[in-house]
Amino acid sequence: MSKTADELVIMVVEDHAFQRKTLIHQIRTLGYQHLLEAENGITALALCQSHTVDILFCDLRMPGMDGMALLRRLSLGGFQGGIILSSALEDDVVDAVLRMSAAYGLHVLGRIDKPSSPQQLRQLIDAWSPASAPLAQKSGLTLSVDELRRALDNNQLLPWYQPKVAFASGQWVGMEALARWQHPEYGLVSPAVFIPLAEKNGLIDQLTDVIINKSLQDCHLWEQIGLSLNLSMNLSTTSLIEGDLCHFLINQCQRWGVNPELITLEVTESSFVQDLGKALEALTRLRMHGFGLSIDDFGTGYSSMQQLALLPFTELKLDRSFVDRCYADPSHLAIIESSIELARKLGLTSVAEGVEDAQTWQLLTQLGCDICQGFFTARPMPCNELQHWHQTWQARLPTLISH
Repeated sequence: MSKTADELVIMVVEDHAFQRKTLIHQIRTLGYQHLLEAENGITALALCQSHTVDILFCDLRMPGMDGMALLRRLSLGGFQGGIILSSALEDDVVDAVLRMSAAYGLHVLGRIDKPSSPQQLRQLIDAWSPASAPLAQKSGLTLSVDELRRALDNNQLLPWYQPKVAFASGQWVGMEALARWQHPEYGLVSPAVFIPLAEKNGLIDQLTDVIINKSLQDCHLWEQIGLSLNLSMNLSTTSLIEGDLCHFLINQCQRWGVNPELITLEVTESSFVQDLGKALEALTRLRMHGFGLSIDDFGTGYSSMQQLALLPFTELKLDRSFVDRCYADPSHLAIIESSIELARKLGLTSVAEGVEDAQTWQLLTQLGCDICQGFFTARPMPCNELQHWHQTWQARLPTLISH
């Protein structure tokens, strides 16, 4: 569970004394009292060795050890806290550092501008939850296929959920189930590590079945307490084209008393480019039984338009590479606008993935996008944290809708 304001330890790393003191003051006025400060990367590393830092604000341009070198050193040291970049540098430079940090396995919450607003600070700090941070993959960490097999047998694979909300009303309308591995030694392992391992070694179908079964079981429990929410699940290429996925899904929905119309199955373009005939048969059969179908990562493949015309999709999911900070990139904004309009004309639900700040939220609301999914509204979380998230989200909602 998330720590309270009294428990969080926050560090500000900034070489400019006035800016450092100003940011410290802003954070303190938000109710956070356990604050550390460092004027350079060397001091920051030393403090991280003697304190358990939950959130680290990192300037990029500093003399000696700059922010990028500090982030690399933090990664090598297995830093498990959240990272917030603090920089006045150009967007493309900061975006590159964000990608670099993710590649190092760091848990990046986002960036703040100089100067920052209290709302921006509150939003990013509130997004931090130790349980939601994937394990920073240590150098040399390898997981074997035998470990993955044991994990499947020993119930270590489970779904986490990222809530989705409607742009127009802000209401909670659904969530996406995402596979997680709770490793007994390494903690929470990123799906970027074990999904390729499963695909390469013929375990992806078994993994998919496990996530589907557990997600539908959770869906059954939600309906019992009056939550009728849409549940999205990802399908792999092999699961879609090989085997009898449709039969398995129908049986599991019957087992748990879940209406297939509440389930949306997400497929990427590569899933049907490989064997269009089999994919068309499988997807049409799923639609015939009431399941919704979403084309994931729309716009990243060469055949998006063709597939929309050929296959019975109900949802168009805008790729995060176009959504993130689309207000700052005219070409990405043009793609987003045309995709939302296309979805509207085709009668599809439009879902924006990767909404991470208020400005993107407001812009997509104005453009008429239907559903929001991203860190701005919610991070992926275990099932038992959804109720607490919903209460927190409802408290934020009046301010967002009023804008």
